[in-house]
Amino acid sequence: MDLKGKTTIVNQIIQHLKNSNNLSVVGCSIDDFYLTFNDQCQLALSNPGNKLLEFRGEPGTHDIALGKEILSRLCKIHEIHSQKKGLLNNLKDGDINNPDKSNVNDVLIPFYDKSLNNGRGDRAEVNRWNKVSPPFDIILFEGWSLGFKHLSKSQLEKIYFSSKSFTTEHDSSVLKLVSHSLSHLLSINENLQIYEKEWYKFLDIFVHIDANDINYVYQWRLEQERNMKSLGKGGMTDEQVIDFIDRYMPSYELYLPKLRNQNFFCENEDEVECKNHEQHYGRHLKLGLDIKRELINEILM
Repeated sequence: MDLKGKTTIVNQIIQHLKNSNNLSVVGCSIDDFYLTFNDQCQLALSNPGNKLLEFRGEPGTHDIALGKEILSRLCKIHEIHSQKKGLLNNLKDGDINNPDKSNVNDVLIPFYDKSLNNGRGDRAEVNRWNKVSPPFDIILFEGWSLGFKHLSKSQLEKIYFSSKSFTTEHDSSVLKLVSHSLSHLLSINENLQIYEKEWYKFLDIFVHIDANDINYVYQWRLEQERNMKSLGKGGMTDEQVIDFIDRYMPSYELYLPKLRNQNFFCENEDEVECKNHEQHYGRHLKLGLDIKRELINEILM
């Protein structure tokens, strides 16, 4: 899913599924697994000059191990609960999240408070984490970059130098990736492979919420921050928001074209072959939105 009111949409889906189908649904976001504020600061210090890793957002700024741990636990607890409730007693005290016998059913999902540190955010204390209990009929996992897949070095270089040439010829400010060095982009590309390896294996169905114009995210994020501040919470200034979104754009420019045109579950570049493959077709739904977040098209891939 992309950065466009996705959390609100997920919450609405959860309520709809609960109310209309009596399903037990749990939602979590890649945002829940951002590095702590201190770890993010350390990451920035370890990558001087790389603005893509200076603040949260891009691949490399999440706690991959924590995300894998929580997703694994959700799946494991549901499976055990579904097979036989009594088997829950067989879990050891040292299992994921270190549950004791009395609350072995529960899973604690981290909460990342974006209002902390003047809008730079931080992982909240454990007592603010979301506690959920099985069964988990459906697990909704959302995030702006979910679905992005790394490019080969030659592919990335080709896009980069083509974009650089286009920007020079047209004096365009639209292409943000050329404002970063190739080495910094390659670093993000390398980080993305870890997400694919550790997180993507949990996905059975993929829904892509796709803005008709990716630049809509600037307006949407400005609205979000202004609303947060109107509620008395911390938030970024308009200038900080624009700078913040600018750091997301290189990944959109690099990875969104493939996601828009190819089934997420298909590793083959041949679109026709992907569509004809029963194992993949029908598991990827693309929903197009306009500036008002109204649905303008839907494509089953």
